[in-house]
Amino acid sequence: MKLAKDYRDSAWNILRGRYWWTVLAGLIASVLGGVGFGGSFNFDFNIKIDTSDFGHFVQEATAGQIDVSQIYSMMHPFTGILAAFGGLVFAYAIAILIVGSAVELGYNKFNLSLYESKADPKIETLFSRFSYFGNALLLRLLMLVKIFAWALLFVVPGIIAMFRYSMAPFLMAENPDLSATEAIEESKRMMAGHKWRLFCLQFSFIGWWLLVALTGGIGAVFLRPYAKAAIAAFYLDLTGRLPDSPYATVGAPNQPASPAAPTTPSLGEGESDSREFI
Repeated sequence: MKLAKDYRDSAWNILRGRYWWTVLAGLIASVLGGVGFGGSFNFDFNIKIDTSDFGHFVQEATAGQIDVSQIYSMMHPFTGILAAFGGLVFAYAIAILIVGSAVELGYNKFNLSLYESKADPKIETLFSRFSYFGNALLLRLLMLVKIFAWALLFVVPGIIAMFRYSMAPFLMAENPDLSATEAIEESKRMMAGHKWRLFCLQFSFIGWWLLVALTGGIGAVFLRPYAKAAIAAFYLDLTGRLPDSPYATVGAPNQPASPAAPTTPSLGEGESDSREFI
């Protein structure tokens, strides 16, 4: 049984010479909401500050010399701009939820293609599943509802559900005619007894993700291709299509061939096989 290191090694080998293509693909997929959420870690460093706390802080910091109501009155002319900006952010969130569902399937297909061909991956693969937009959107919504429902019980069941359904987008990426329910049920079957292994694979990147946090999240652009290719290797292993040797993996560097043994030249008429030294 393969370990997390084996999947990372497969990903490392498969990215040789094609890494920057995968960085570009990951960046486009991120902007369009196609990175997905199944079986991945998210680090949230948001700090929530209540408006009453803000007012109390200002009063304490200025010894009561600044009236908070004056600050609010100065900001009042900008409330329309802030509301419009908030509306745009909300509209963008809805758009990436919808559009990103099809892009996620294309991004999974893109990563699987790294193991299928030695050629440079095609960026247009990201958009190859838009004709199955309905199935993709239904799958994303159904996964969200199911994971949220399990998370209502407690955090741990929600995390387990996330890993249980994590292979569904890969399954639909390869078999777009699958219904959302069929993809989820097949993912549940595939992940039976393997959820902990996927967790260990994800956790093995924890050091890298902490470094990404130090960069304000910018480093995720460069780490995501490596992590995503490793998850693709995990999926291929579950389906029995990931060879043991990295050189046997389609798309990996070819193993150097052994030199051919020299052949004895045929002798023509009047020639001798005796060696002469000049």
